[in-house]
Amino acid sequence: MHFRSLPLLACVWLLCACQPYMMKSSAVDQFPAPQQEIEFLDALEDMPAVTNNDALHGFLILEDGKDSSNDYQDRVVEGVRRKWLSSSFDEQANAAAHVGWMAGAGCRIMKIRGGLTMMIFGPVDRYAVKELIYMDILPLRTDNQSLSGAEFIDYINRLERIAGRATLKSGELQLDQTAGQSAVTPGNEAAIQEGTLPAAGPLEAPLVVPPAFEPANDPDAFPEPINTAVLKPPLEQSN
Repeated sequence: MHFRSLPLLACVWLLCACQPYMMKSSAVDQFPAPQQEIEFLDALEDMPAVTNNDALHGFLILEDGKDSSNDYQDRVVEGVRRKWLSSSFDEQANAAAHVGWMAGAGCRIMKIRGGLTMMIFGPVDRYAVKELIYMDILPLRTDNQSLSGAEFIDYINRLERIAGRATLKSGELQLDQTAGQSAVTPGNEAAIQEGTLPAAGPLEAPLVVPPAFEPANDPDAFPEPINTAVLKPPLEQSN
């Protein structure tokens, strides 16, 4: 009798495992105003995972110097317009933001061209993550994992360093450390989904670029990112 319930329990376990890590709220809910940026960063630093709402708020500040959005929906609209997010993006505001789209957004904002693959296809999540890990801007993660609030601040700081601008919290960034090392916090493991981490080291074997090849100079010219969360495998053909 007990064995009959095993398939049901397995289905419940799979459904739970597929659910995104949820936070009770986002730091931007408490500190949305431009003059509250320091309070926003202080609150974000203590969070075990950066939410979609907070990540979008941070990227808007990074690119524009301020976030003029009224709410999360406004930020999503801006994220789609700037091609940080796919048009099918439907994640909740307080869900842990995936490293994939955050890496793509960082590459677009800082116009990081990357290797030949990114030059051709643009900052697709998977390749953007690998490129930023290789550049020691992101800690070792896969595109469907998360960053803690402190790791996200460290990530933004490293992007700012590329642009030669002042960092958001310059006193906390240790550039002689590995990306994310200065942001390790107890309990962050709960916010990081299990997965196979990419191997460290060069991402691709060196390739010779054809003389006639002309990559896009502006990442905005690339198509919108693909929302891998909504991709479904093709239906099997019946015999």
